[in-house]
Amino acid sequence: MKVQRFTVALALVLIGAALFFVFYFNLYHVGPAGERTVVVMLKTSNVRSDFWQTVSYGAEAAAKEAGAKLEVLGPLQENDTAAQLQLLEETLASKPDAVVVAPINNDGVLDMLGRIQRAGIELVVMDTPLRMEGNPARVSGNHREAGRQAGRFAAQETGGQPVVAIISDYAGSGVSIEREMGIKSAITPDSYTDTYYIGDSEDQAYLAAKKILAAQPPVNVMMALCEPAALGAAKALKEAHRTGTVRLIAFDSSLYEIKLLEEGSLNAIIVQRPFNMGYLGVKNALRQLEGKRIAQETWIDTLVVTKENMYSPENQKLLFPFK
Repeated sequence: MKVQRFTVALALVLIGAALFFVFYFNLYHVGPAGERTVVVMLKTSNVRSDFWQTVSYGAEAAAKEAGAKLEVLGPLQENDTAAQLQLLEETLASKPDAVVVAPINNDGVLDMLGRIQRAGIELVVMDTPLRMEGNPARVSGNHREAGRQAGRFAAQETGGQPVVAIISDYAGSGVSIEREMGIKSAITPDSYTDTYYIGDSEDQAYLAAKKILAAQPPVNVMMALCEPAALGAAKALKEAHRTGTVRLIAFDSSLYEIKLLEEGSLNAIIVQRPFNMGYLGVKNALRQLEGKRIAQETWIDTLVVTKENMYSPENQKLLFPFK
């Protein structure tokens, strides 16, 4: 009887030990031997951000295809520098093989990215134009060319006589700076009136658009460089019964912007390919880990989507990649 009890007790100990090791390695081990770990750091992980959620889907597809382990992180609020810094600090401590990051343009973030590189972690930068010593590979939409596309569309829509006001997010936003430079390069200097900065506030964009409508000379084009700018400007134009007479051109393709395009409140959106950005960001990081040469700059083209062409199969796939 004692032997039987001892055998049962030993079996329970062995089962407990086995469960412990299974739990331990599932929790702390990164996966099968040789599996590579990649952390993708977004500007925001907020599920309401269609753009960054689509970037994460592209990253997941590339990781799954390569059999790599992926972790996607990001602040809840876009442009929350402190939160992104904290997440990058934690990422550095976890020592992944590679980091693919859409950084907030901030000196502290740049310093942190330098620390990540010096730790021997492969680094790929998405979306944000950066200048840093390590000169990491970059995957991005060509924001300046996107601005030129918007400027050319504005000229076309106004018979070559656009009078343009720009509503931007932050004066220091690298993406918006590139877009604005592209717009200005596609129109004559006297076609540009002013730039209004609204942060991430739709309410501030609405107030800026009202000022623009009251200003002289009268504008016939508003350029909204971010989603809040597009939503606030569309509201102001609708209230003033100026929808359509003042062209509104926006960037990216949130569900709210697509709805405005469909109802005619937006004349065009300049659309990136966020899925491609996430996919190629992770793909290039994995190639670097394999010692393969990759392009220093990988540009992803943008398209001008209007109400007239938004229903084409290609554009439907672009606007609704998971429909």
